[in-house]
This record gives sequence, structure tokens and C-alpha cells, in this order.
Amino acid sequence: MLFTTLQHRPYVFVFLVVFLFLATLHIGLWRAWLWLLFGYLVAFVSEYSSIRNGFPYGMYHYIYESMQGELIVGPMPGVPIWDSASYAFIAYASFATAWFLLEPHFMKFSMDPHVSASRPGPVVCVGALLMMLADMVIDPVANLGEKWFLGKIYFYPTGGLYFGVPLTNFAGWFLVAFVILAGFALLEKFVFTRVRLSVMGAKRFPFQALLGPAFYFGILGFNLAMTFYVGAYSLLAASTTIALLILFFLLRRLKRPSF
Repeated sequence: MLFTTLQHRPYVFVFLVVFLFLATLHIGLWRAWLWLLFGYLVAFVSEYSSIRNGFPYGMYHYIYESMQGELIVGPMPGVPIWDSASYAFIAYASFATAWFLLEPHFMKFSMDPHVSASRPGPVVCVGALLMMLADMVIDPVANLGEKWFLGKIYFYPTGGLYFGVPLTNFAGWFLVAFVILAGFALLEKFVFTRVRLSVMGAKRFPFQALLGPAFYFGILGFNLAMTFYVGAYSLLAASTTIALLILFFLLRRLKRPSF
């Protein structure tokens, strides 16, 4: 089942590999894998809850006939393993982009050995917002999965105001993103530093801080390309507006690299 999942969802595997590579350079090998585990568990619990009682995303249902042979986790109705794993790398991309926006002297990143944000509160909040905005690009085109190679894998029984997606879904994404980012920040402060968790694999080099936003826009770019492919041009205009708004703030940050 795992092989079939990888065969059907190679793009998820590629994003996971990129995430592990970038996160290892940024926060170290052990933290990267713990991020994946923690992010996956939070995402799984949230999805497992939502397909049963509608919290936190609103009610939705998976179409398991479209995922035959793939690995589904938990008693049925379960959650596709790759779906919850996606939260981990989107959360990291959002966190690294928030780091870029808020860390002082980020262009001197190569000289700074720390692996936790110096402003954890703002980074968590901005990261959660960025993850919610990413979902506003991702979820509507995923909801059109029957028009591209994703397949029709889920549906919202009552539809939704934002291109078929309920607004509760985006509120849920913000909440879950906040839990992942805040939870990891608390683990860093009260657990990892006290047990002196190794930062093996972490490296510092010029312009490293740009890799997080590049990864974030790589995820957005993939979904924008699929939106164009399926011909959802109104959605494409809305998603492109979101991407350009985020890009505007990133470019402003480049003009003032320290504060």
C-alpha cells in the first residue's frame, strides 16, 4: 500500500524530501524528523475528527474508491497517510517564510547558529496565517481533483462559499497551523533545549533564509499550475492575487534586511 501511495502521489513525496532537506539544514536532522512526526499527528487528529464531527474544518468526506490500494490510517473512515503528511511540509514552509519576514538581520543568517525564532510569538501567528493563505490556494483546486491527476478524493456535502470550500475549512487550517507551530515552539523551549537535542545536519550559508520562501512559493506554484491546467480561471485570479500579496511583503522585506 505504501508503494502504491508513492506511485499515485509522487508530488507529495518530492515535497517531503525537499522539506526534510531544507529543515535539516535549518533546524537539524532530529528536529526535522520530530517536526514531521508532530505535524503529522496534529494533522491526523484534526482530519480524523473533522470527517466524523465537522471540527475543525467543517464536515467533509473522503471518497475511498478513488484511493484504492493507497495507505489509509485509522479505523474506517480513515485518513490518507499522504494527506496528513502534507500538513507537516506546508507548516514548515509557512514557518520558514514567517522567519524570513520577522527575524532581525535575516540576511546574516549564515552567521547565526540559533534554530528557534527569536520572536516565536509573531513567527507562530504569521506562520499560521501563511499556512491558511496557502490552503486558500490549495484546497479549491484539490476540490477539483477529478479534472487533474489528484482525482476526486473528497467532497464537502454542503458545498462552500469560496469556490466550493466552506469558510470553516480555512478557520480550521489557521487553528491547526497555530497548534503545530506553537506546539513545536513550546517543545523547543521546554524540551529540546533542556535535553540538548543535537543540531546535527544544521548548516549556515549565505542567503539560506531565502530557501523557506522559495519552498513556500514552490508549493503555491504547483497548485497555481494545476488551477491553470483545469481552466478554473476565476479561481486562478483569486489564488494569484493571494500569491502576489505575499510576494509583495517578501519583496518589501528584502528592501529592509534588518530592523
